Amino acid sequence: MDRYEGSSSSPLVLFDGVCNLCHAWVQWIVRHDRRGVFRFAALQSAAAQRSFGDATPLSADSIVLVDERGRHIESEAILRIAHHLGGAWRLLAIARLFPRRLRDAAYRWNARNRYRWFGRQNTCVQPRAELRERFLDADEWPATGATDLPKATRSAASVGFARVLPGFLHRFVLTYFCIYVFPFPIGMLPFTDKLTGAYSGALHRVVAGLANSVFGIHTTWVPSGSGDRTYNYVELLFNLTLALVIAASWTLRARGRPVGSRTAEMVRSYVRYALAAWLFYYGWFKVIPTQMPAPGPDRLLNTIGNTSPMGLLWTLMGSSYPYQIFAGLGEVVATVLLVWRQTALAGSLVATAVLTNVVMLNFCFDVPVKLFSSHLLAMALFLATPHAMRLAAVLLFNLPAQPVPLRPDPIGPLALRRVAWVAQVALIAIIAIAPAFHAVRAAREYGFLAKRSALHGTWAVDSFERGGLTGRENATSVRWVMFGINDLGGGAIQFANGATRQVGVQVNAGMQTMLIRYGDEQQKYHTDILSYVVREPGILDVQGAFEGATVNATLHRLPADWSLLLGRGFHWISEVPFNR
Repeated sequence: MDRYEGSSSSPLVLFDGVCNLCHAWVQWIVRHDRRGVFRFAALQSAAAQRSFGDATPLSADSIVLVDERGRHIESEAILRIAHHLGGAWRLLAIARLFPRRLRDAAYRWNARNRYRWFGRQNTCVQPRAELRERFLDADEWPATGATDLPKATRSAASVGFARVLPGFLHRFVLTYFCIYVFPFPIGMLPFTDKLTGAYSGALHRVVAGLANSVFGIHTTWVPSGSGDRTYNYVELLFNLTLALVIAASWTLRARGRPVGSRTAEMVRSYVRYALAAWLFYYGWFKVIPTQMPAPGPDRLLNTIGNTSPMGLLWTLMGSSYPYQIFAGLGEVVATVLLVWRQTALAGSLVATAVLTNVVMLNFCFDVPVKLFSSHLLAMALFLATPHAMRLAAVLLFNLPAQPVPLRPDPIGPLALRRVAWVAQVALIAIIAIAPAFHAVRAAREYGFLAKRSALHGTWAVDSFERGGLTGRENATSVRWVMFGINDLGGGAIQFANGATRQVGVQVNAGMQTMLIRYGDEQQKYHTDILSYVVREPGILDVQGAFEGATVNATLHRLPADWSLLLGRGFHWISEVPFNR
């Protein structure tokens, strides 16, 4: 077969002969070139030089396609290769909807980093014997290394656009995460609560003023357990706007220069420690299962149909402490890996997997921490993104990944390095120990380590009298059959018609009274007071005014495992599924 020298109608692909990524790309073309129309040559080869003729050769930074329409480089070469492959690959031409400047900028970004991400060979790799006829340089001696070829000229506008836009986006991301994370670690360190309060108060006034002046919305920062309030979305808009302004000013001042590696590394370290702190906090509250407590008597009496999606999720997690502990261990493991530079990539990947599940649960079960959990996931992805191409090299292209050299400690004097090391260890200790301490304290106050009162539990009604009517003389909509009392202040009354009413219950053991708070159909809240007497262990007499009528009831306590949810337990062997 005659060798292609630039005049044949068969398309010629010229590639960097020492680049691992380029070789993977050529192998991909060979596998999908069913008609065998492509010919190949390394840009460093004499055959490639002859194919240029009198034209100016290009650098090894771009793959080159020479066909009947001339010479194509960068993104256009990729699209022309897809066109010659035919079939469904021609659909990639839809990429031409994007401006060529954007496509070429993305290509050049990958080309500049290809050796760092995918590695390189010392010599041009020779083709397999069955493919030698398709390589113009198959008979040449392997080159000793990459040849520095003269670069083709590009327009100043193209170079400027390619430099300014990526730099601006990079600065925007760095700035936004710094704004979002700040004032960490203030607030976690001892004696810094007042500083955190002053900063939060100033921020709240700015966000509330923005909401009122721009959107005409009156919003105040009132803790409610929800992170998805109107205030939080206005704060998000404020942070985005501030990050855009700072990134634009920073980019203009830099005059097109990329972000310094030291600056980017410092921001990543800051975000890394903040993410580790938050994950440790939530991880410990699951490992020491207090974030989702076991379903209390009030929740056990509620029906599935009247349970909110978030309540269903909390019941699921709280009813299985082993699973909750397992979920928390994933967050703790991610944190342990994140705090050290050598294992930060592994930590970011574990955190990404864990937080993806958390974000999906929050969105699918309408848990109002969607903004916060999404930011945590974005932070994990931000930490892993610089290594994305190295991961792709190993996982997708079966190529070796290049190690990332860790920058030496920028602090020169030995004494200062020791002080910095002690400060780092102290911060890690605070991040690790403080959440565990708070989790244990929460478990003792209201979790599984808390001491329960004599009234905590689920009570079945033995006798019931209301307004002079006894037992079944009362309508099923008002006759009690079950009463759940939770030491955390919750309660539930189940009626004979199957309906359940959630109520607030505050027990005064000294006065032997229960304050019952409940809402009506008009969302108005009422408060009644019932007196009680523990006649004997497990037997309770209740009397007083409730819903405008005098109530007298006798109840007996049910065992802790009376419900199927908590009493079913674990079974290694199940002849048939027990699914109710």
